Amino acid sequence: MVYLVIIISITVITVLINMYFSHKRRTQILTLWANNEKLEHSESYHETFKFYFENIKRSNDETGIDDITWNDLNMKKIFNNINYAFTSIGEEMLYFRLKATYKQHTIDEKMIAKISSDSQYRVKLSMILAALGKAPYTNSSKYMFKNPDKKINKLIFLLSILPLVGLCLLGISLPAGLSLFFASALVNSFLFYMNRTKNEAEFESLFYCLHIILTSRKIAKLNKDTAFLKKTSNLKNAPFISVLLLKDDTTGTNIILHILTIVKAIFLLEHLIFHYIIRILLNNRNVYEIAWKKTAELDFFYSVALWRKTLPYYCVPTFNSENSFAIHDAYHPLVKNPIGNDFSFHTNSLLTGSNASGKSTFMKTIALNIVFSQALNTSTSKQINLTRGLVYSTMAMADDIEKGQSYFLSEIMALKRIFDTVKTDKQIFVYLFIDEIFKGTNTVERIAAAKSVLNYLNDCQQTRIMAATHDIELTEMLAGTFMNYHFREYINNDEIYFDYSIKEGAAYTRNAIELLRITGFPKKVYDDALGNVSKRSR
Repeated sequence: MVYLVIIISITVITVLINMYFSHKRRTQILTLWANNEKLEHSESYHETFKFYFENIKRSNDETGIDDITWNDLNMKKIFNNINYAFTSIGEEMLYFRLKATYKQHTIDEKMIAKISSDSQYRVKLSMILAALGKAPYTNSSKYMFKNPDKKINKLIFLLSILPLVGLCLLGISLPAGLSLFFASALVNSFLFYMNRTKNEAEFESLFYCLHIILTSRKIAKLNKDTAFLKKTSNLKNAPFISVLLLKDDTTGTNIILHILTIVKAIFLLEHLIFHYIIRILLNNRNVYEIAWKKTAELDFFYSVALWRKTLPYYCVPTFNSENSFAIHDAYHPLVKNPIGNDFSFHTNSLLTGSNASGKSTFMKTIALNIVFSQALNTSTSKQINLTRGLVYSTMAMADDIEKGQSYFLSEIMALKRIFDTVKTDKQIFVYLFIDEIFKGTNTVERIAAAKSVLNYLNDCQQTRIMAATHDIELTEMLAGTFMNYHFREYINNDEIYFDYSIKEGAAYTRNAIELLRITGFPKKVYDDALGNVSKRSR
């Protein structure tokens, strides 16, 4: 009697604790939209949001924004800035869209508008998606692409039924029945715990897969999508099997889970359930793929809707097939109090100006808006019209100590991969962004090499190039083929100011030496520098 009371008490306390945390989570979800917050505040350090893109890439041998461009544009931070997803697959869809920006993605603007304007619908959708949640390290999309072995191991199957045989023998021979039951239970438990760590990630993926199906049906009911409900009717009971894949409770408070774990160990149920679920997924691969994508895309749409809400302003892009680009009041989404700039990228462009004047940020702004427009149907500007295309950059080069590679060699290799792309993908329009070209070598060779590279790329019809340089000589050499633009600084009362606004023409101010005086260098250093400039300009 005492044990029964203890069990009932523990169960009641567990239920009450779960109810408390469930209520707390619901209250938190209700405030997310108003406060522009994420349900999970930590960054996606595990990086399993790459799974879907990697699975598609292996399946179709496709590439997206490469690692150099991804790092140049600080896309890791951009991704985390946009990522308001409730689920792992929502994260995976967001990453896929950003990484495979060259693909002609479609976005349901009506659904984004519904999420943004209909608070009741948004709350219901949020609750459904939050219930699915995030499961780090689960690769749920691989079952759309791979063919895992769905055959049950005959030895495992035999071992799993031996305890049952032992129980059946109890009525005939108690010693024989008990001996067979305990011997087989001991062997099975040993195999269960020996293989559990190895199989744990796979079981978690399958557990998550089944809950994706359940979630997709809940969303279909919310959206009154009867066609999808009918299509998935033969899978509606599959998620309930996943209860048998639950891990045991490490806190030791859930006795039911401990009992379930013992039963699974004795009868090797996880192995049998595992192959049964694999069979269900493979036999219904097309339906599962639709369920996965519908759920992931809705979570992705929620992220886009909330991200748009946080922006100072944005627009939906329009596209053309004329190899042209025009943007109005463009800004970088990570810059506080940004300055909007207008730009027409109809011809190849050369940017000049001092350090910190805004060249690099502007280049990234244009590159990011090309990516955002194609991947998210969103531009951080007031208006944009562009041709779809790939984005390649070489901006943040560095010495690679592990490879024994200098800054200059790193830059050479980064530029070479652009040449390879332009050469092999002649039909794909490419936007190229090159910051401080060949700054890793001496002035004479830098200017000569830069002129040669830029002239070659200029002759490629399917490219649009934006390059930044400190070499004024380049602006004169390429004046016939590249449009010159610049950013500049202003010195007033020994204070330096930047307006971060792009201007036509090459930079003409020479304030670098003046900064030596302003920052307190010895007067002799300042005077010598002025004298050296005067000698060179004669």
